Amino acid sequence: MNELPLATMDRDATRDTMGPREWPTALRAESVLLGMFCAKPEPPTMNAILMLKQCFGKVLLIRNNLSFPANYYLDPPELLEIGAPCESGIAASRNPFWKLARFIAYTRALYRQLAHGGYRLVILHDYLALLAFCLVRRVAKFRGLLWFNSYDAIDLEHAPPGRFSLMRLVIARHEALFAELDFFSLPTTERKRYYPVHRVKRATFVIPNYPAISFFRHFHRPGASQSAIRLIYQGALGRGHGFEEIISLLAEPVGGKSMQLVLKGWIHDNYKRELVELAAHCGASEKLFFESFGPYPEVAKLAASCTIGLAIFTANDIMNQTLATASNKIYEYAAVGLPVILFDTPYFREHFRHREWTFFTSLSGDSLRRTIETILSRYDAAMTAAMRDFQREFNYERVFTPALRRVVDALIESVDEP
Repeated sequence: MNELPLATMDRDATRDTMGPREWPTALRAESVLLGMFCAKPEPPTMNAILMLKQCFGKVLLIRNNLSFPANYYLDPPELLEIGAPCESGIAASRNPFWKLARFIAYTRALYRQLAHGGYRLVILHDYLALLAFCLVRRVAKFRGLLWFNSYDAIDLEHAPPGRFSLMRLVIARHEALFAELDFFSLPTTERKRYYPVHRVKRATFVIPNYPAISFFRHFHRPGASQSAIRLIYQGALGRGHGFEEIISLLAEPVGGKSMQLVLKGWIHDNYKRELVELAAHCGASEKLFFESFGPYPEVAKLAASCTIGLAIFTANDIMNQTLATASNKIYEYAAVGLPVILFDTPYFREHFRHREWTFFTSLSGDSLRRTIETILSRYDAAMTAAMRDFQREFNYERVFTPALRRVVDALIESVDEP
């Protein structure tokens, strides 16, 4: 097994940044099977689908049917959704027998695809899809290539599996599962130590969670000329992102401008109620806005209507300790020219201190005000730098294309083998 580091990707990748590569014509006759069981497609998964569809004739995604409309994708693949539609929050609260039944149905459907679909490449996007695949691979007589992509490492300390969770099987067979892989990818080098990458047969890729330039390049942001400073946080809305501290400042102007806070994504009703009550207590009810989770194509449009992006993480679990190239929101903000506020820690300073568009706060009231005032004083330079860095470095095409090229070469080699 060998790793394809980012440093070796840059020269080959730059020519692919602004448009699709001329892939071998023979690939248009190939079908690729993507698998996902326990989650909804993340933005990097949708970016991968976007690029896979430029290369292969058919891209089919088989997934546990956690409600996710086709228009939520940038470019929807063919979909095979197993089971009756179910909201992810409801699915998480179901009993273990219901979850096991869904997994069995998914595994059977996956077997049928492997046995009869003629696939030579399977790409899996979560651990339970990988477990299902490994349970049926041999009986289905699949002899193609397997690529596993993982966004979040297993964190037994902060997120131990439940007593009857299928993840217990994954943990028990972790090394054996990785021994099945031809290729493995993850969004940041720092998470490699949480995976048995030495068991991967061919290559491990670091593919950061950057946005796709082919989509985000079309969005224009109004800029600092807005009458109000619109702060935006997009993603799962929970504690540890500085919302309370920012809401406490909304009633007073900063730099001569009023402030607004826009929160987009999933949020538990109880926590939303707490934030609404805090805003009312601070006299800022009309300055707090919630935008529900929705189609990914709408993310760029909303961000482009705002002034500053928030990417504040104060938790101390594996995910939050390794976010430098794994937090897609940081780079989605940059893609539309938004300066970004980060939590002031040695970790974030190490990774972002040299960027003109990143700024830091300790979350104290004085620190937040000073940071916002500094951003406003440097706004045009920060906006220009953010979009420049996105176009040159932080776009998905630049980091995904070399990995896909390596996989395609392996497919072509397998055809030539006697």
